[in-house]
Amino acid sequence: MKLHFCGLLMGAFIPLFSMTANAALGDQLVTTSSTATARKATSSGSSYSVSEATTDDGVKVRQYADSQGRVFGISWKGATLPPLSELLGTYLPEYKKEVKARGRQFGRRSLKISTDNIVVEGSSRQTDQRGRAYIPANLPQGFDLKEINFNE
Repeated sequence: MKLHFCGLLMGAFIPLFSMTANAALGDQLVTTSSTATARKATSSGSSYSVSEATTDDGVKVRQYADSQGRVFGISWKGATLPPLSELLGTYLPEYKKEVKARGRQFGRRSLKISTDNIVVEGSSRQTDQRGRAYIPANLPQGFDLKEINFNE
């Protein structure tokens, strides 16, 4: 009985340790001990931080935050798409509206949704999903968009 209870207890805590550092676009960056890497970077005089985490599905997600810790961009790479509903946050309805208005496009392996508030770009191959999303108005001054990628 005691062993069974310990197993249940461990099972309850394992998801806490596998959580990733995912904050939605425009939100304050949340970091946890599971954050794979965190680094400070500069781009043409602008200061920002990059955090990388891996979802439970094995998708690597990078979050780009300004000097105040607000997420202005994300990028992803993996065999599946990351949870866009979590990563796009309040921008999800706008994204969905644009995708619906665009209609289904057969044979297309890339996507670009661009509004005044958000840009989402992605490419898809069988087991290689890559993309990025960012808030144009929140980019640090002098920031180079080439920084938001997963092409390495």
